[in-house]
Amino acid sequence: MEILFKKLGINGEGIGYDKRIPVFCDGVLPGEKAEVEIILDHGSYRKARCEKLLQRSSERTVPVCKNQKRCRSCPMMILSYDAQLKYKKELLEEALYKYGNVKRDLVRNIRGSELRTGYRNQFKLPVREKDGKLITGMYLPDSNAFINIRHCEIHDPLLEKTKHDVLDVLNTHHMRAYDGRRKQGIRYLVMRILDGKIQCTLITGRDRLSESLINDLISVEPVISLYQSKNTIKQSAGIFGSDPVLLAGEEYLTTKSGDLRLFLSPESFYQLNEPQAQKLYETAVSKIDPCNIIVEAYCGIGAMSLMAHAKAETVIGIENIPSAVRNAEMNARENGIDNVRFMCMDAADGLLKTARTQQVDTLIADPPRSGMDDRMLEAIMKTDIKKIIYISCNPATLAKNLKVLKQKYLLRTVIPFDMFPQTPHIESIAVLSLPGSKQ
Repeated sequence: MEILFKKLGINGEGIGYDKRIPVFCDGVLPGEKAEVEIILDHGSYRKARCEKLLQRSSERTVPVCKNQKRCRSCPMMILSYDAQLKYKKELLEEALYKYGNVKRDLVRNIRGSELRTGYRNQFKLPVREKDGKLITGMYLPDSNAFINIRHCEIHDPLLEKTKHDVLDVLNTHHMRAYDGRRKQGIRYLVMRILDGKIQCTLITGRDRLSESLINDLISVEPVISLYQSKNTIKQSAGIFGSDPVLLAGEEYLTTKSGDLRLFLSPESFYQLNEPQAQKLYETAVSKIDPCNIIVEAYCGIGAMSLMAHAKAETVIGIENIPSAVRNAEMNARENGIDNVRFMCMDAADGLLKTARTQQVDTLIADPPRSGMDDRMLEAIMKTDIKKIIYISCNPATLAKNLKVLKQKYLLRTVIPFDMFPQTPHIESIAVLSLPGSKQ
């Protein structure tokens, strides 16, 4: 079957039509004609596999990663970077209009990333065995199928090199991959690099790691921090299990963000593309007018709360992960900032608690991919917050949340950022305000 593909889908796949029925196919671009085989027919739409490209797009380029087709995590790597930015903005505009009835002219030009490969400063990789040796890889999208990926082009190069050094040490000590029946072995390898220093966390079963293994791992350069978390839950919702325990080295990984010095624990969230995150945060803070009270929901380690401290008399950060709150409090102390405080609470509960005694002028919110839940939306609608700075990594959930918030607020602008080059993911800042508000 020959199909002419018209546009890209939200996962970076090509979309064409067969008698008005959408056909989704990986590895095909808008403007390309391909011979395809239908592999799934869901009635209202179909999935296809490309057998042969018959007409190529001028925007197509050779991927820099030899695993690109097999891995499928970077579907836009076959596009020139200018084309990536163009299609990402279109995907954002389409989602906002479809799910939130947001006019396209409210979406500004997308801010491109200086780093297009080697930008990702953290990975959380499953560990398996091959020929008696530990290997890392990833699961194919929407699948339990594991593939061995020796090298990833979007990971920081030094992080990738150190990954192999850590695996060599584990293999020298004859460590095994996790066995669910015995509840022992290495399950995941978690590593983060900032300013050339690496924090390494082993997610294991019930294993007690030997002193010689610990010493050899902390001796790997540039690892400065070694943690262990034990996770024996079969269908674990997250990668981490027990609270990470420091085995050797420094308790925190530190980095500079503008004028701030930040301290991070293994579980603490931090943006993966650090240079682009700095621009995102600076833009978000620039949209805040001087005021009395700022609340940051889902504040993580408090980076934006601290960056915004000069904009208000008081800044309150809300976060439900205890270790992140401890990091945030330490970050405030170490930077000598005394008008910012943090609450370890659910975002909606923390906002309502604050609003009962104080007028919240500005809300900064950076929720997970699932967006704000109904309780958080209800909490916002019950208050008279003058201005909302909403940072989103998911256009669909942003659009659905904006549809609710627009019942009370005016949407002023949406500013997209390319935080994750080569992938279809889009980060954006939406600015809303109360009608008639000076904020």
